[in-house]
Amino acid sequence: MNFDTKHLVRWGIPGWIMIIILGPYFFFCFEEIREMSTSASLVAVGAFLTVTGVPLGYLLNQIHHSLFWVFPRRKWLSKITKKGSWNQYFINEINMDELFFVNELGGKKRERYQYLLSRKHELGSVTVSLGISVIIIFINNVNHKDAVWSWIYWVFVLLLCFVVWNSRNYTSSNIEIYNQHYLSESNELLDKPLPLTEDQNKNF
Repeated sequence: MNFDTKHLVRWGIPGWIMIIILGPYFFFCFEEIREMSTSASLVAVGAFLTVTGVPLGYLLNQIHHSLFWVFPRRKWLSKITKKGSWNQYFINEINMDELFFVNELGGKKRERYQYLLSRKHELGSVTVSLGISVIIIFINNVNHKDAVWSWIYWVFVLLLCFVVWNSRNYTSSNIEIYNQHYLSESNELLDKPLPLTEDQNKNF
């Protein structure tokens, strides 16, 4: 099985960010955690959290994908979100593949589209990570009436979440424009004979 380490890092980043955000917060909030902390235990916990960050990040990635990509295309939501149904999306993807695989230029377009798509999901999963962290910190602050610093920390994480969310929306708008453009181009392509590739020309 081929496995690219970049996928491991991509999946791990949202989980590691959540751990980095919540770790210090809980450390200073709960005396029990500080009392249990020793140099040996910190190394063990650090190793455990490093490994845990990958499946956690993968889960956060899937949450983003489901909330902002899959659910809006369900039949009972598609009319409200105007995203189109799952079947319509699948058909559009097939039509765009006709454009992407027709020649070398189509391959370049496919690479660009894939980059923007992966960028959107990366930023989206980080946004979900920060968003969940914001909720957890807020609930803990309300329940335990923590010190002023904990609310300052919450505001900092909230602002960070807003910044990443804004970047995610920028990339989302970008990919939507590309999607509409490529879909229109693929529809025009399907209305006329597909040009032959270099390998196909060699056969004639």
